[in-house]
Amino acid sequence: MKSTLVFIVDKNPIHSSLLKYHLTIQRFSNVQLYHSAEECLYRLRKDITPQYLITENDLSDYDSLDFLRMVKKISPSTQVLFFSSNDDPILAMRLIDSGAIDYVIKTEKLDDGIQDLIKNIIFLQREKIQA
Repeated sequence: MKSTLVFIVDKNPIHSSLLKYHLTIQRFSNVQLYHSAEECLYRLRKDITPQYLITENDLSDYDSLDFLRMVKKISPSTQVLFFSSNDDPILAMRLIDSGAIDYVIKTEKLDDGIQDLIKNIIFLQREKIQA
C-alpha cells in the first residue's frame, strides 16, 4: 500500500521538524518539509499530490486564504490543515469555509497542538477507509 504523503509548510524549522518527528512516530513516513508557500506550490505544480498539507497561516510570501485557494486549485484532493499561533476564530472560519479541513492553535505547549493535528489526520484516514 502506498504511504500517505504529507506536506508541511512552516517558516519555523523547529516547528516543522517537530511536527515531522511526531508524524513519523505515528507511521507517516512520507513527510516533506517546505519553508515557504512558493516552494510547496512548485512541488504541487509538478503533479506531486499530497493527501494532507499542514501549514501555518502566517506565511511571509502568501496570504493564507490566497495560498489555500491556490493549493485547492492545483491539487483539489489535498486536504489542508492550518496549524497556527494566531488564535483568530474569524480567520479560522474563513479558511474552513474556503476548503481547509482544520485549524489548530499552536499553544505554549506545542506538543499538545501537534497531537491534536495528528489525531485529526488519523480520524480522517479512518473515515476515508470506511467510506
